[in-house]
Amino acid sequence: MGKAAGDLSLLFWGLTAACGDAGVSPKSYAPWASKLAEAAAAATASDSELLESDADPIHPMRIYGELNKVLADDAVVIGDGGDFVSYAGKYVEPIQPGCWLDPGPYGCLGTGLGYSIAARLARPSSQVVLLLGDGAAGFSLMDVDTLVRHGLPVVMICGNNGIWGLEKHPMQMLYGYDVAAQLQPQTRYDQVVSALGGAGELVTSPGEIGPALRRAFDSGVPYMVNIATDPEIAYPRTTTGV
Repeated sequence: MGKAAGDLSLLFWGLTAACGDAGVSPKSYAPWASKLAEAAAAATASDSELLESDADPIHPMRIYGELNKVLADDAVVIGDGGDFVSYAGKYVEPIQPGCWLDPGPYGCLGTGLGYSIAARLARPSSQVVLLLGDGAAGFSLMDVDTLVRHGLPVVMICGNNGIWGLEKHPMQMLYGYDVAAQLQPQTRYDQVVSALGGAGELVTSPGEIGPALRRAFDSGVPYMVNIATDPEIAYPRTTTGV
């Protein structure tokens, strides 16, 4: 069987036209579409417990449960991290095209601040949200200075679990130990942003997440919501068995 590749909108329009030419009507695949919708609804329902989790330390999924409540339809969301951003890839659903940016599977950490600068310039009236792991924050957080100097408000959310989670958990699973995967717990990246002329705060309990996000969006400045998450939580990857 051949592979179809290209612009997704053109691809689906082509499939629709081909189905019409073949005499396939929407009624013929309505049962399949209904089953698909039911499966999607069931998956969403099964995630609700963790998206609303009151666990302390904070479960990273609670962050996305709160973030999804305040994202506008045209919000640009940028991912720069490992495990923390993997959750975003699963639980943040862009409503419009061009509203998700990340470095891709073979990209590298540290691109997020540059992406957020470009996104703010390209979409001056949209929310721009940068999702950072604490490891990623160590690569390019000084670029907040550029955001401040050019008056570019961006909401930065740091999932701060004090480890290189994408490395630590697989090493523990495979070898029973980990090497060079520890970071300093609850590093005050928010104070770095404040020192550079922005603003921010440290969040350590799940009930504080929503109000902190609203303050960030209302601030009108580069704002870091630095959220201390549970280092024992590993993103479930079937490729590693974690």
